[in-house]
Amino acid sequence: MNAPPASDPKFLARLSSLELRARTAVEGLAGGRHASRLKGAGLTFAEHRAYVPGDDLRRMDWKVAARTDRHVIRVHEEESSLTGWLLVDTSASMGFGTLGWSKLDYATWTAAALARLLAMQNDRAGLLLSGGGDPRWVPARSGRAGWPALVDTLDAAEPVGEGDPAEVGEAAAGRLGRRGLVVWLTDGLGDPGRMVRAASRLKEEGHDVMVLRILDPVEISLSWDSPTRFMGLEGGGVLRADPKAIRKAYVETFEEHAQTLRRGLRELNVDFLRMPTDQSLEPALAGFLANRAARLRKAGR
Repeated sequence: MNAPPASDPKFLARLSSLELRARTAVEGLAGGRHASRLKGAGLTFAEHRAYVPGDDLRRMDWKVAARTDRHVIRVHEEESSLTGWLLVDTSASMGFGTLGWSKLDYATWTAAALARLLAMQNDRAGLLLSGGGDPRWVPARSGRAGWPALVDTLDAAEPVGEGDPAEVGEAAAGRLGRRGLVVWLTDGLGDPGRMVRAASRLKEEGHDVMVLRILDPVEISLSWDSPTRFMGLEGGGVLRADPKAIRKAYVETFEEHAQTLRRGLRELNVDFLRMPTDQSLEPALAGFLANRAARLRKAGR
């Protein structure tokens, strides 16, 4: 039987600390097809391409040639540093979970792993937590020196407040300073128009924005089969219902809301990724690396 990937949430949940989870997820990514983007500074290996006559033979990957009899050239990309901001929704709805961990747990694992990637590239990483109360900030710092404080803040995060998911984006707008890459982690269970407007403000300020929508699988499919007592985490009281009787209408309404949010964000050129909490963190980490490279190319570095 194959071992689970290092970024699998079931595996990460068994580890003893958030720091260890972040290191493990990133090292698991480094062991796979994205390893080349995680090492070194300056010129960073990006990919291979086929050798063509006239290419500098010093760029030939002789190990690949010996192993596969294919002649390929190592292509590099110029890299510098950037500022990455992690916006984490800590509203009460993020406390929901049916798998042994909550959406907020999953969000903090992902955010800590992204912060680890930023630290490894000597990028500046900052953090904003908001869920309806006073926002909590960790100033952006470069390299690995700032990583412990950021991880400690994530580790202490609690799902509290009845705030709209847009509030963390609204709190960030106008306060992030240097243009950079913003990664917004939220369940998006609020007013999609308000969230799109907050993302639009961040884009207007020159940031690239990536939204990771973190959802428990039950929220997507309402997969319970027996009569259930539903309790609102942010008000709304208690509802008793048979999921089988309401599933079709629920899923249609949920997906309509999701389409409205997805369409509004993509019209802004905001990358949007749905992340069910039973799925690996790797798509988010790989997507982040692609966004980072694109941001640096756009900046002309």
